[in-house]
Amino acid sequence: MKQFYTLFFILQALFINAQAGTTVISGNAQQALIDFGNRSPRNAQPLNVQGSHYFDKNFRIAKLEYFGKELNDTGFMRYNAFRDEIEMADTQNQSETDVILLKSADVIPLINGERYEYLPYRLESGNAFIGYLVKIYNGKNDKLYLKRKKTFMEAKIARTSLENSFPPRYVESEELYISSNGDTPIKLKQSKKSIINYFNSNSDKVKKFIKSEKLKLSELSSIIKIFEFAENL
Repeated sequence: MKQFYTLFFILQALFINAQAGTTVISGNAQQALIDFGNRSPRNAQPLNVQGSHYFDKNFRIAKLEYFGKELNDTGFMRYNAFRDEIEMADTQNQSETDVILLKSADVIPLINGERYEYLPYRLESGNAFIGYLVKIYNGKNDKLYLKRKKTFMEAKIARTSLENSFPPRYVESEELYISSNGDTPIKLKQSKKSIINYFNSNSDKVKKFIKSEKLKLSELSSIIKIFEFAENL
């Protein structure tokens, strides 16, 4: 019950309506953030590292869904794919922040129209993790999620003239996950064979649909079309 009220007062204090194109969080809201401990001190990103923690560095207009109900107020958020955190800002023009949205399955940020759900998920190895997945398809039986990741890679020094040197850098990747009948999302290879085989007895129909529509499995929009088609079989 205490956690419920903590969440409630954080969210009540945090969001106010935009005025004159800029949203500014009140002093009371700032104090509430400090009191409930959702500030996360951090060091600035090293200047010699190539890339960033973000797929999109800009803070975007965002809303929150709280215990299944979408709040009317808006704020500014962005996803830190390296830290797997949702960062929050007073204004859209901020470049840095130490305000982090509380991680909870019951607090769902909707950033620029994208829905970030904090969920457990499994790799092909069976190892389980918990983090933010972007829901890209919400079918009756199947739900598709996208996991955006930024991984730090150390610098590589060429040992011979035939090799290339690389600076320290953040490498981005995206992984597809699927939840069937409410089960924990598991990784789904974004390949024609893996997706066709997923549909078992309907695999031949799905294969013909892919061919007739000339769908490219490297495109998420094509994969979504396939699941929409299979949903109606």
